[in-house]
Amino acid sequence: MMRHPLVLAIVASASTAPLAAQALNSAALRASSTSETGRVVGRVLDGLQGAPLAGVEVVVDGTGLQTLTGVDGWYVLPQVPAGPQDLRFRRIGYQVKRVAGVQVPAGGAVQQDATLETQVVQLEEIVVVSAAAERGSVSRALEEQRLAANIINTVSMAQIEKSPDGDAGQAAQRVSGVTVQDGKFVFVRGLGERYTTTSLNGARVPSPEPERREVPLDLFPAGLLEGITTSKTFTADQPGDFSGAEVNLRTREFPLRRTVSISTSAGMNDAILGRSIRVAPTVGREWLGLAGAERRLPDVARDAGDLRGASQSDINTIIGSFRNAWSALPATGGASGSAGVSVGGEDPIFGLPVGYVGSFTYSDGPEVRQDERRALAVAAGEGGTRPQNEYAGSTARTSVLWGGLLNLSARVGGASKLTLSNMYDRSAENEATHLVGANEEFGLDFDVTRLTFTERTIRSNQLAGEHLLLGRHQFDWSATFSGVSRNEPDRSDLVYEAARDPQSGEASPVRWWGAPRSAIRTFSTLQENNRNVHSSLRVAAGSPGREVALKLGGAYRRTRREVDSRAFDIINLLLDEADRASPAERIFGGAYAEQGKLLLFVNANGGQYTATDENVAGFGQLELLLGSAVRVIAGARVERARLDVESRSPQGLATSARLDDTDVLPALSLNLALSERQNLRASVSQTLSRPEYRELSPISYFEVIGGLTVFGNPGLERARIQNADLRWEWFPNVGEVVSVGAFAKRFVGPIERVIVATTGASALSYVNAEAAHNYGVEFELRKSLADVSEALSPFAVFGNVTLMRSRITPGNDSISALTSTDRPMVGQAEYVVNAGLGYTHPWSDLSGTLLYNVVGPRIAEAGVQPLPDTYDQSRHVVDAALRVPLLRGVSLKLDAKNLLDAPYRTVQGSVVRREYRSGRTFSLGFSWSPTR
Repeated sequence: MMRHPLVLAIVASASTAPLAAQALNSAALRASSTSETGRVVGRVLDGLQGAPLAGVEVVVDGTGLQTLTGVDGWYVLPQVPAGPQDLRFRRIGYQVKRVAGVQVPAGGAVQQDATLETQVVQLEEIVVVSAAAERGSVSRALEEQRLAANIINTVSMAQIEKSPDGDAGQAAQRVSGVTVQDGKFVFVRGLGERYTTTSLNGARVPSPEPERREVPLDLFPAGLLEGITTSKTFTADQPGDFSGAEVNLRTREFPLRRTVSISTSAGMNDAILGRSIRVAPTVGREWLGLAGAERRLPDVARDAGDLRGASQSDINTIIGSFRNAWSALPATGGASGSAGVSVGGEDPIFGLPVGYVGSFTYSDGPEVRQDERRALAVAAGEGGTRPQNEYAGSTARTSVLWGGLLNLSARVGGASKLTLSNMYDRSAENEATHLVGANEEFGLDFDVTRLTFTERTIRSNQLAGEHLLLGRHQFDWSATFSGVSRNEPDRSDLVYEAARDPQSGEASPVRWWGAPRSAIRTFSTLQENNRNVHSSLRVAAGSPGREVALKLGGAYRRTRREVDSRAFDIINLLLDEADRASPAERIFGGAYAEQGKLLLFVNANGGQYTATDENVAGFGQLELLLGSAVRVIAGARVERARLDVESRSPQGLATSARLDDTDVLPALSLNLALSERQNLRASVSQTLSRPEYRELSPISYFEVIGGLTVFGNPGLERARIQNADLRWEWFPNVGEVVSVGAFAKRFVGPIERVIVATTGASALSYVNAEAAHNYGVEFELRKSLADVSEALSPFAVFGNVTLMRSRITPGNDSISALTSTDRPMVGQAEYVVNAGLGYTHPWSDLSGTLLYNVVGPRIAEAGVQPLPDTYDQSRHVVDAALRVPLLRGVSLKLDAKNLLDAPYRTVQGSVVRREYRSGRTFSLGFSWSPTR
């Protein structure tokens, strides 16, 4: 195992320190000239709609200083005298608001947001005492939730920073009703990831996963995020292919005051550090996630195609060209580490205020699946099951994740804002799996080793504009170019026969098996590129309290994916038993291949497919404000989707699949303001879910020896979903919320992943069921304990509970043999619980958080007679984090994750199909923000 992560973190911090010092010195020079003044910045929102208010006059009483808010609602007041100041916010049609006691720091900046209420009758101005909500804070996130047009939940930057979450996948599971499978795929309200879409800054990003269109959230470092917004109801200005939710990752915006931040951490896993583990061999540069080139498919193998007509000499050459790495190596587990740096601010360039933020994060560390068990289930007796092909062992992995962003924003006059957002992330995993067990099919004990290296990248470049027209109407547009890649070069699967010690019962490898599927090299690549263009025009009429607005817009998205997977099967031809007893690196080192003692075939699993996906959409949406209490949003979206998938098997068999559909998707939302702090929301809509690219391709993939073959179905159709939502919300105080909601969904033609009977063995595939329904209730609470006792005021409790139920009607001849015709949908849990206790010191940055999460059992694979359904079992998770301020701008953070170390377990009847533990992790980190 690599021991360098901590050293890397220290080096990263040291290398960025001069840059930080330079920025700090520059800031100090500027501050010296304005030591008696500071800046006031903030954003003004409409109190009923939550929309940014442009053209609001912001005045500093008694100074003559004033400015207007821009198209995004932001304002900047430079050179404000230091000390307490009173701000006045004025706009025609709204009540004047005066914020008293805004503390302006000398040479610094303070953020003061405001919400303006519509003016029904002439009233005196509203006066409040300054209590600014920083961008990314919990109170700001809840304010966004209160004012939103639809039902949303938000995880703020402050919540992420106070948790031990290292990426977006870990942070997203804190949202009400959200579960994250395999640490990266989002399930909302118990629905599978196919019903959830992921976007970055409002634009869809492609997926690097060969079998899914969903974006794995573990690709996004938490340090690059300002927040995660989960929209659970559909409006016509959103893409129509979601039913569970749309998850929008928002990267950090530029701060309106100059900032520099540096962080570093080191950690350990109690199942890894100092323990003996088996690891995959390296080629160099794994720590950068750039080791794929040394593992790529040799040219001689690529040029040989399906090996038709290849001579024995050609085969010998190809076998000898493969990288000679088959065995996992013994090692001692090491530590993990991370480092990050970010800078941001706003400065005038050619007279225009230009905001900027640049950030880079890096993390590297080991992971483990210890006490790993795998097995298949076969029928036994009346409705019973028994295990077959039981294996036990472990998996060790070294993971690297690094990424950066550079975002620029410029205000052009007071009516336009341009934003350029750029992000690039790269991850890599070098993994070794070692399993030993009995294979009933062949009556032998096997020793199985799999070595896998996977590297993934994702990039996104977006140019967006917001324009205020005639002081009231708004035109928005964006153009996004994004791409992903996933490279899994040179995966090796090796099977040795094993012999058991008669006394201990432990099995040890004795000889290479030599039969088909006992020595496989697999080379897979995926490339996907996406172009996304969106624009909308909102025209408003009437008074602010009785506004009628028409929003029209359109969108175009084109995605192209290319996947190539090739597997080569090396088989024994002339090796005797003594030769096969040699280590794998000797058998496949080239000598035996040159002697013509090995055969090579192209494996039937794998192949190529190309997917071209075009989506053209237009929408119209009417927004009505009926006084200060009623808001109606009604609209429809028309989407024309055309998807072509061209597949080719390793044997050259070509197949194609096409979807070409036009859908009208209506949506109606009603928001009632029961009081200033209470909302009642209702929504009905129709959405859809389209098949994943891989699900339409009939080429097959075989997982591991004794496992199941997976193949697609070109006959799949889209699923149509009708949605209904109702939620009551109460925001008793700043940073507090209580809500109760209910939802119901009806599916026509839902796509299910089921076990199907094929010639010779069972396999996994995808089919359209006839119908399904899903309904449930949600509860959310975030409340200070000050009401219980003044001594408990620094503490807050928070949590959310989702209770769900779903049932599916198969109604399909190909799945008529399903064991359970009355069962939940695949991937749907009956409950999700998140809970936590937070502590924030009244006058310092000292804070602590204790977090709990559990997800109910859910079907992983629907069984076919006589086998029952396969379930992922529930798992209780407890995490904790503590942040301690040390010196000015320096803080310490302690994180503890997976404290219960509950096992991951998948069962089919009485058989444990898969089980393992991942260990507890602990980390110690420091952050330095000299400009905070």
